[in-house]
Formats: sequence, structure tokens, C-alpha cells
Amino acid sequence: MRHRRFIRTATLGLAVAAVAAPVATAAQDFRSPDAVDAASAAQQRQDFRTPDAHDAADGRGAFTAPSVTVVRVSGPSQAGPGGLDWGDAGIGAGATLAIVLLGVGGSLMVTHRRHGTARRGSAAIS
Repeated sequence: MRHRRFIRTATLGLAVAAVAAPVATAAQDFRSPDAVDAASAAQQRQDFRTPDAHDAADGRGAFTAPSVTVVRVSGPSQAGPGGLDWGDAGIGAGATLAIVLLGVGGSLMVTHRRHGTARRGSAAIS
């Protein structure tokens, strides 16, 4: 009797969920905010002028361009005659070695097993 009641309740719950799910998603707009703005702008008025014509109509052009400032950047600096800073390379190699040794030591600690002790079942077999 309880089994039938459970099945009826589960069936009713699934039916309500099947009806409610499309209703809940129908009101959502899955477009991004930029797409919504673009769609509303396209519905208002489409302008077929070129970008240069837009700028000229807005009063922008070559005559209103800002002045250009030229910045000179010096060349790359070299760490030494060979171009390699051996001190930094040694620090990096030492740190890498330390990480590898910590990993190996940790894995040996985890997988460490005792040798030389007999198991319970092996004494009866011998």
C-alpha cells in the first residue's frame, strides 16, 4: 500500500515539474545585455552612413585630432656579459630541487610498509 502511495506522489510531483518548467523558462531572456541593447537599437533606426560620415556630422575629423607625443624606450638591459643572471638561475634550480625532494619524501611516507612481520594467515599456511 505504501509503495503505491509513493509512486502516485512521485508521479504527481514529476507531472507538476514538467508543466512548471516550460512556464518558468518562457519568461526568461537568455540573450546577453549587449545583445539586448543591440536589438533595441536596431529596431529604433538603422543608419547606413559610413563611419567617416558619422564623424563629420558630429564635428570630429582630422582638424580636431589631438597632438601626438612620441615616447622613446631604451633597449633591453642585459643581466651580465652572457645575458643570464646565474644567481637567479641557481635560486630557481634550488627551489625546483626542494619541491622534488618534498614530493618524493611525501610519497615515500605515504607508501611506507613494514617488512619482516608475518601476517595472520601466512603462519597457518606455512
